Amino acid sequence: MLLLISFSFLKASALQKTSIQLMWLDQFQFAGFYIAKEKGFYEDVGLDVELKKYNSSINVLDEVLNKRADFGTNSSSLIIDKSNGNDIVLLGSVFQSSPLILLALKDSKLQYLEDIKNKTLMISKEQQRFATLKSMLSSKGVELSDMKLIEHSYGVDDLINKKADVMLAYATNEPFLLKEKGYESTIFNPKDYGFDFYEEIIFTSKEFAKENPKLVKDFYKATIKGWEYAFENIDETVNLIYKKYNSQNKSLQSLHFEANEMKKLAYDKNGKIGTITPEKINLIVNTYRIMGAMNNKIDVNDLIYTNPLNDDFLLNDEEKRYLEKKERITMCVDPNWMPFEKIENNKHIGIAADYIKIIENKIKTPIVLIPTKTWSESIEKGKKRECDIFSLVMTTPEREKYLNFTKPFLNIPVVLASNINAPFIDNINQIKHEKLAIVKDYAYAEIFKIKFPNINFIDVVNVKEGLKKVEKGEVFGFIGSLATVGYEIQNNYIGQLKITGKFDETLDLAIASRNDEAILNTILSKAIEDIPSIQRQEILNKWISINYPKEVDYKLLIPITIFLFILVLIYRQYLLKKLNKKLLDKVKLEIQKNEEKNRILIQQSRMASMGEMLENIAHQWRQPLSTISVCATGMEVKKKYNTLDDEEFFKSINHIKKSTQYLSNTIDDFRNFFSKDKILTKINISNVINKALDLVSTTFNSNKIVVVKHLEDINILSLENELIQVFMNIFVNAKDALKEQKQEQPLLIITITKENGFLNIKIQDNANGIKEDIIDKIFEPYFTTKHKFKGTGIGLYMSKLLVEKHLNGSLLVSNKTFVYEEKEYFGAEFIISLPLENSDD
Repeated sequence: MLLLISFSFLKASALQKTSIQLMWLDQFQFAGFYIAKEKGFYEDVGLDVELKKYNSSINVLDEVLNKRADFGTNSSSLIIDKSNGNDIVLLGSVFQSSPLILLALKDSKLQYLEDIKNKTLMISKEQQRFATLKSMLSSKGVELSDMKLIEHSYGVDDLINKKADVMLAYATNEPFLLKEKGYESTIFNPKDYGFDFYEEIIFTSKEFAKENPKLVKDFYKATIKGWEYAFENIDETVNLIYKKYNSQNKSLQSLHFEANEMKKLAYDKNGKIGTITPEKINLIVNTYRIMGAMNNKIDVNDLIYTNPLNDDFLLNDEEKRYLEKKERITMCVDPNWMPFEKIENNKHIGIAADYIKIIENKIKTPIVLIPTKTWSESIEKGKKRECDIFSLVMTTPEREKYLNFTKPFLNIPVVLASNINAPFIDNINQIKHEKLAIVKDYAYAEIFKIKFPNINFIDVVNVKEGLKKVEKGEVFGFIGSLATVGYEIQNNYIGQLKITGKFDETLDLAIASRNDEAILNTILSKAIEDIPSIQRQEILNKWISINYPKEVDYKLLIPITIFLFILVLIYRQYLLKKLNKKLLDKVKLEIQKNEEKNRILIQQSRMASMGEMLENIAHQWRQPLSTISVCATGMEVKKKYNTLDDEEFFKSINHIKKSTQYLSNTIDDFRNFFSKDKILTKINISNVINKALDLVSTTFNSNKIVVVKHLEDINILSLENELIQVFMNIFVNAKDALKEQKQEQPLLIITITKENGFLNIKIQDNANGIKEDIIDKIFEPYFTTKHKFKGTGIGLYMSKLLVEKHLNGSLLVSNKTFVYEEKEYFGAEFIISLPLENSDD
């Protein structure tokens, strides 16, 4: 027991302490932080995080700037704070769309925002800074000074007992609390006035981020992991908050409501949490300028800290100082070792050169080539410290006397190359009396000479000389790496030499650096580890495409097989032509009839989708139209009072032009949807699904439908408009069914998988399924039922037609039971299967 206690104490004391100041009282709003702490996500990255509680006297920005907390959460007002000289950086935003609202009782008779003048507003001092609120008020000529302000009590009772007429609240929280108490509410949402900003932004001081880049990155990534877990396990998270973080004594029902409402606002269009983009920050900045909330310039790139968070390559201060002092790094290479590397016209090329370019970019220090004519010359220069590093080398006991080595990042088989007529060699003892060429001073040459002392090895200067000796018959074979031997054979010895054997030994290649400057090896190791596996594979694919034979000689078998296969194909083609001749005329006539009918049905279906699209377009146009209105009004007022300068005028004009362009792009999207073009294009299936969801987002949001996406980035050649139309038809049918069933938590779950050469898109809802007596008829033209599928009755027929005829896929439907967040549901399941033969994956 004493040992266990001691171990726990040592583990705790090894954690690095840090803290975050929360911006409100305990609730699901901070679930990601609670989960990261309780599940050990912070501890996993070596952090002991204090979650600092909020009270009405707290100013979160001051807490961070005065170093009483390392991190904080706050609103988009942080952008104004940055423009006022507060040196902060934004890490990520929990809310992509702000839940901030003004809340009143429905019986208060407050119908318009202007009605709240001379009323009592309950708001905290911290919230009075919120620019989202102030922008909405200013757009309607209302200021905080027009109201009586009272301190926030953090509850809705003050609305009920008439102590306050209006309160600042979150749409994810207080409206439900009022409903629990039997009261209807009136909501003034900034989003409806064109102010759709970030909220719950995680931030820190620039000084802290600069001095602690690893801590900042680890804290943020663990926090996002906490949010992902919280939204994927809502029941578990709600129970945790209810039992341990419930200072407001909220009910389980209210916490569940808050969780599900937050989930709708937290994910970006790519299904990620925490996203902050320069484009949206610039939109917010321009809006603040127009409203007169900020006048100073701001460098958005200096404000957003996302690049260091996404960069896994971090050097400590000692490593940075070493590189600054070093100024440049000298490098020796093998001058003739393709495809690994070569010196050509005094330039380094090949696999190693591509790696070195990436590393040079990461460490931001020039790596300078020291030209040599042979590998042996390079080795000698390394011993004399004329080279700081070797670009690609294998460790040996001799080299370890003057070099340090990174972890090997290339593992290449060692093979034997012989004359084209030589048999396959599976054991080197079969040729123990033959001469074998091998490059002098190569690491594997030392290994082979020690392991096979009886073999007659002939030293050569490089691979070219070794293969030339094989060609001339001076030696039986040449031992080298699969990559270099294969490269030379393909380029110079096709039909003359071949690979006739493969050995158990491999070339484990790394970067080596002088061992009297050990820190250089640490830097290089970090840089190599930071190169993604995809990028490594791309480098190999660029330079290597080699195969070596097995023991069986397929020289005769392959041509014979090909010949027989061709004969079978010719005979099969003859039979098919004979059969097709009889069917051709009959099929041709039917095709002509069906094509005209299908064209009409497809156009009818698209017209049926127009209502959904127009409703969504109206929603999308609110913010740019509001921005244009605010810009024009702002210029008019400033012109009237002679305060409109040229800079402000052109900024406002530019913002109006951008908003106008956005409106124009929306029209283009609408026109493209109704285009008759049938051109195959490379599309990303996840992006297509998100576009279709965007087109129905307004009606989904109004019906509180939760969309759960399990998507993959897969590119295929297909017809984008047709796919969008298919998805829209299924989404709208699901929405209608969910709306009629009045589910407590309406769900639409979209899952992408790959199986047996097909891309499968599964779309599920929890609307209790389609009646068994009609499920086989729903793909028939003009079939409809008032219960589940309202409309013309052509949507699903057209969808099946598009998938199967135009996209060469299949569309099936069935009723299925499924589990989501530990709860069982029943509903319809549509599966679209598309061939992957044209994919990039």
